[in-house]
Amino acid sequence: MIPALETMARLVNCPEAWDFNGCGQVFCGVDIGTHSVAAVLVDETGEVRAANMRRAEVVKSGLIVDYLGALALVRELVDGLRARCPRPLGPAATTYPPNTESGNIRTTAHILEAAELEVVNILDEPSAANLVLGLEEGCIVDVGGGTTGIAVIQGGRVVYSGDEATGGIHLSLVLAGGMGVDQEEAERIKADKSRAGEVMGLVRPVIDKISSIVGRHLEPWPGIETIHLVGGTSELEGMARAMGRNLGRRVERPFFPQAVTPLGVALSCLEQAGTVKTIRSAAG
Repeated sequence: MIPALETMARLVNCPEAWDFNGCGQVFCGVDIGTHSVAAVLVDETGEVRAANMRRAEVVKSGLIVDYLGALALVRELVDGLRARCPRPLGPAATTYPPNTESGNIRTTAHILEAAELEVVNILDEPSAANLVLGLEEGCIVDVGGGTTGIAVIQGGRVVYSGDEATGGIHLSLVLAGGMGVDQEEAERIKADKSRAGEVMGLVRPVIDKISSIVGRHLEPWPGIETIHLVGGTSELEGMARAMGRNLGRRVERPFFPQAVTPLGVALSCLEQAGTVKTIRSAAG
């Protein structure tokens, strides 16, 4: 288990648990996703100090489609952190899904700047995730709200990435239709771990499709034995096992997988500050 993710789970949306004692400088990571927006603070050693996360519908197929909504939400999350943090919030980083650079980089930078943050890094989501996972070789699959991203890691770096429009929202739509409920209720049912078996029985065709997407992207890399599953949708119990059977490869899911990329974004600020050696030990 990665200790920093355990800390994230304890701190997210819990300002009474945030602790800035002994903190010299803070760095902010902002991840604007299809299903949620997260803002994370780490200190100069990479220790997680605070985190906010909210559900959102400001992104579709990996692109920000509601600029004002995204801006308002990022400001809310960052202002909540700023109100509690005794240090000034300055250096910050954000992400974009693979292959969406032209549509996202400038937009996300403007959003952070409007929240009075200094943008020091904008990186792709797989690279951010790997700052937490620390893979030298392997594959990261990020199943978010609207897309599934696939990244091949060699020598500790992303050498290939792809992104396709199938994700958690598609599971929710299938679940809503199968149960005769609205999408909001389907989201609640999907998050209820006690109903995981029932949910898996209905959404299995979507998981099979996600598996086929991953398998197609990995055809040039038959030697990859392990897939590391991250993203909010991968919280669904049974999904990793189903994908492993479909793909004939080992599929591992870290604790609190939806926090992997937001944490990695914050840690990327240390890389820009020249303290990259602290990142691995901070992430665990």
